[in-house]
Order: sequence, then C-alpha cells, then structure tokens
Amino acid sequence: MNIRILITILHDFVFFGVSFFVSLWIRLDLSSALNLSRELWWFLIFFSFINIFLLKYMGLYHGIWRYASIHEIISIIKSVSVSILLLLGIFFLAFRLEDIPRSFPILLFIISIFSVTSPRVFYRILKDYLKKNNLKKVPVLVVGDSPTTENFIRFSKKDDYSLYEVVGIVSFKESSVGRRIHNIPILGSTNKVESIKKGLKKIKKFPQRIIISDSKIKSEIIESLYIFAKQNGLAIGMLPSISEISNMSQSQLIPKPIVIEDILGRKQKVNDPKFLENISGKVILVTGAGGSIGSELCQQIHSLKPKLLILLEQNEYNLFKISSKLKDNILPSLTDIRDFSKMELILKKFKPDYIFHTAALKHITFVETDPIEALHTNFLATVKLCQLCKILKIKKMIFISTDKAVNPTNVMGASKRLCEKYIQQIASKGKDTIFTIVRFGNVLGSTGSVVPVFEKQISEGGPVKITHPKIRRFFMTIREAVELVLISSQLKISENGKIFILEMGDSIYIKDLAKRMIILSGADEKNIKIQFTGLRKGEKLNEELFFNSEKIDKTEINGILSTTSKLFCPKNSDFNKLIQEITNKRNESSLKIFEKMLPEYLKE
Repeated sequence: MNIRILITILHDFVFFGVSFFVSLWIRLDLSSALNLSRELWWFLIFFSFINIFLLKYMGLYHGIWRYASIHEIISIIKSVSVSILLLLGIFFLAFRLEDIPRSFPILLFIISIFSVTSPRVFYRILKDYLKKNNLKKVPVLVVGDSPTTENFIRFSKKDDYSLYEVVGIVSFKESSVGRRIHNIPILGSTNKVESIKKGLKKIKKFPQRIIISDSKIKSEIIESLYIFAKQNGLAIGMLPSISEISNMSQSQLIPKPIVIEDILGRKQKVNDPKFLENISGKVILVTGAGGSIGSELCQQIHSLKPKLLILLEQNEYNLFKISSKLKDNILPSLTDIRDFSKMELILKKFKPDYIFHTAALKHITFVETDPIEALHTNFLATVKLCQLCKILKIKKMIFISTDKAVNPTNVMGASKRLCEKYIQQIASKGKDTIFTIVRFGNVLGSTGSVVPVFEKQISEGGPVKITHPKIRRFFMTIREAVELVLISSQLKISENGKIFILEMGDSIYIKDLAKRMIILSGADEKNIKIQFTGLRKGEKLNEELFFNSEKIDKTEINGILSTTSKLFCPKNSDFNKLIQEITNKRNESSLKIFEKMLPEYLKE
C-alpha cells in the first residue's frame, strides 16, 4: 500500500479516537471523561476502525488532499453517520445507554467531521495559496452565461492545468450585470459592449484577452467583441464546441483565436462528428498538403486519429510548416504530383484508403498567361492519379473542384471543369474505386483569398483595390469548407462520380467585404479609400456553383447538395488524344483540343 495512504489512514484513525474522547470531555469533566474512556476503550477503537473501513470502501483514500472537495466531505459525513448509529446500537445492547450523555452522539458527529475534514481543507487552501503566488496567469474576460462559462471559470482555478485567470465576465443579459459567478464579477453585457470599459475600471487586473465560452453566440456579437478587442489591444478567442471538447483532454482546452475570416464568413453549421468516425484507423493521402485547403484538411484528418496520414507537397517550406504542426502518425513526402513514377511508388507502397486531391494551380492570372502549366498540373496529373487509383483499387478518391469550373471564363476554371468530366467518365467504368467531386467557392483565409490582401492594404493606409464595383463572390470559412469536404467523403452515393456542391449562402459584393474590413480594423472609412482597377483577364463578375441544366438534389447533411448530371460529355478518343498531345508537349495542339472539349468554356 502507498505510504501516503497509510499516513492518511493513521491520521484519520487517531482523529476519530480523539473526537470520541473530546465529545465526552465537553459533556463531562476531565476526570470523568478519562474514566469513562477507559471503560469504553474498545468502543473508541471500534468507532475509529468502522470509519476507516467505510471511508476505504467509498474510495476516499485513493483521493489526493490537494484536490479535496465537497465529494470527500460528503463521504466523511456518510461514514460518521453510519458509524455513530452502529455505535449507539451496540451501546443500547450492551448497557441500555446508561451513563452515556444524551448529547454525546451529536457532539461526536460534529467534532468527528470537523477534525477529519479541516486538515484536508486547510491543506488544499495552503497549496492553492502557495501555487497562486508562484504562477503568473493570463488575466482574461469571459463572455457567456452557459454552463460552459461556469465550467471554464472552475477549470481556470485548477492551477496545474489552466493558463488563465478569469478577472471578469460579460453576460448576454443586462440584468446580470453586477452579480457574480464563483466570486467573479459580471462587468457588462453584450448588448452594450462599450459599457464594458466602465466595468473594467472596477477591477484590479486589466485583462489581456477576451474568451468567448458559448459556441452558439451570434455572429453580430462576435463582430462587436472583435472590434472592442481591437480597439483595446486585447486578443480574442473562442472555446471549442461541445463535440470538440468531448475528444480533448483538459490540457488541450485552449481557446481558438478568432481571426477576421471567422467574422466575415457566415455562421458555420455544426455537424455531428459521428459522420467522420470511419476515417479513424485508415491510411489517408492528401495531395497539396501544404496549401490552404490541404493543410486545414490534414489538421482535421489528423484530429480523427488515422492510422497514417501521408502529406504530399512539392513546396519544401509549406511541407515543413504542416508537418511541424502534426508530428505523430504522419509521413511527409516532398513530391510533385507531376512526377508520375514517384506517385506510383508511393501509392503502391502504402495503398491509402482515401486520397484527397487538392493539389492544383489556382491563381487565375498566372495560369492565364501560362495555360500549358494548368494542363500539366491540373488536368494530366489528375488523370494519372485517377488511373493509378483504378489500377491499385484505392477505396476512394475525392477531387477538390471550384465554382470557377461552372461556365468557366478562365483556364484555371476550365482545367478544373475538364477534370470533373474525366472523373465522371472514369467513374462510370467500375466501382473498385469510388470517385467523388466536391465543388465550392472562395474560402476566407486561403492563400488566394482577398482578405490578407485587403488587410495589408488597410494597414498601409489604403487604398483598398477592387477590380469592379459589381463583382460578387461566394465565401465560406476554410474550417467549415474542409469539414463539409470530409463529411461528403463519408456519404453514401447512388452513382459513382457524384459531384457534391457546398451550399455557400448568397454571394456578396467584394466592395461590401472591403468596407466591413475597414470598419473591423478600427480604421476610418473616410480616410481609407476604395479604388476600382478593372476586371482582370479571365475574371467574371459573378461565380456560379452549378449549371442551370444540372439536376440538384439535397443530401442528408445540411449544407451539402449533390448532382450526377453529366453535361457536355467529350468522347473517350478526345481525352486520349489530349493526354497524348500534352505528354508529347505539343502545346498548340493541346490547347486547341482542350478548348474544343469544353463548349461551356466562355473564353473572352
């Protein structure tokens, strides 16, 4: 038995015995108490022994005094109550309670509980005080009224885990202002964010961060808190949702920083994490693993505990960044998807269950000036990957497409559209490999997003440059887009080659996005001007998520649509001829066949 447990048992045994004697002493004089104790010595030992037995049965001796709580006190109360009733029963049978003071059981109950619990409570208070003096915690302001708020405050008091000290609370209700939770004052409400400043003057420590504890908070409130944080030099973050917390240890309970993309995007849908359970224990390969979509995809897959996650990336620095974040159960591979022989070696060796194909050239301007690169990287590399999947009977391949593939006006979108057509065609020739396509619009926070560009322009004092006053785009946060991509990979399909389309709400004017960013930055819209530069080659005013003639169906998941429509289908011979021409580097001929195969390509 552990030496600390033995010491604790000895401590309790002695204190229960002392309590027995003191209870008699309070009621009688000292000499009478001593004499009666001598006569009742074996009852004293019985009382101590039965309490030790009961407390051990209740598991009290496996607890740690440092974390003594109400649970331990309740166990002691139960034990003392039972032992006193047993003792009185034995007294009655032995000598009809003669010479036993009537107040003795009550005194014994009170003194026993006090003598055994007070050292535990004192030890915890002492430890808490000493540790608090040694630790420097980050003072924070917590936003919310939910049980999560109360749990976070309770958790923050656990010095072994928490990095934070809650110095104030912001409630959703004005009526709660002035009240307290765990002695932490409620300083203000989200209805009047600016009034929080007054509340901050009443506390000793000024917070360094704002932490939002309720994941269901309205986006308008997040936006006002974000502006308040920016204006007052505070960081701002949000606690993970309940589904995320359930998969975390306490030490991982760290607020996620809120970035401007979270605010500009529409409110994210919360999906059941059970949809993603099948990814656990599988071998997963992600191409373009260091890109915006690829890296977020890798992080979300990694959290689902795959057997192995293979990170394919041709950019050394991007591969280093994502592999440094993940570390365990990963295989980083510095590989260009155009290196077909190496791709074949990797797939043959590891036989992944799922391949998420995100690698592609995505910047419209660069691809427009060098279209052959798009044919090599976006189209031919996808063709070879699909063929390898068929030959090696890979379970599933998920191709990441774009809204620019719908009625494309640029080479990038057109190359992605051709990939969609090829995948639909190869998928129709068997079910050894399941092919799916996921099509969606712009993601906030990606390398091609306008958000970081606008942020830089705003920080430099403007102007914010936009190509056209009427240009509109769909937007979604990168986290939600990737979560929906993962969920779509687990949905049952009626026909191989199905296209999943992520619902992205209404498209928004880019100029309105720029105006909101100027306000959110704390800058003055009058001082930072918006400048229109004219549409770039291949750029169109409005993007579309599906063709008018595509038959769109709903799926079981809110936010994901689907279609199996096959429009403008080229012949097999056209695909074969294009592949041959690209392989043989006949550039002019390749481009002619490419354009011929895409009657929906609205080339300007």
